[in-house]
Amino acid sequence: MRLGAGRPKNAPLAAWLAGHPGKRGPKSSERPSFAPTAPEGPVNPPQTLTTEERRIWDELAPHAIAAHTLTPASVAAFTMLCRAVELERLAAGSLRAGGPDHRGMLQRVENLMARFRLVPDGKPVIIQEAPADEWAEFDNVVSIGKKPA
Repeated sequence: MRLGAGRPKNAPLAAWLAGHPGKRGPKSSERPSFAPTAPEGPVNPPQTLTTEERRIWDELAPHAIAAHTLTPASVAAFTMLCRAVELERLAAGSLRAGGPDHRGMLQRVENLMARFRLVPDGKPVIIQEAPADEWAEFDNVVSIGKKPA
């Protein structure tokens, strides 16, 4: 490579005017909607949970369902969270609490809880509901001169 080889840079005003198409992102019509949706169906705990894991499920599941992060498709990951919380609580009561293994388990539990939005992340939780349809009164139009059935 030689010094000064290649295309010369644009003047700052010309560079600003031309822009850079790689940093613009997708068009607004192509952007995915991140509005949370209601779960597809009831979320039941698996039968393979122990009694302690079931207690943890009952403690955390209502919050995850309210955050729209626990769905029938994410039951396996939530089961892993319950098992990790149980292991962390067992380790916290032993002499190994605060050791490197326990700190690693704490990090795993916090990451799994963040996946289900069960720990605060500094962002407000905004659940957007469908806007009211101002034209809903015209959906069931009855033709003139006929009585509704």
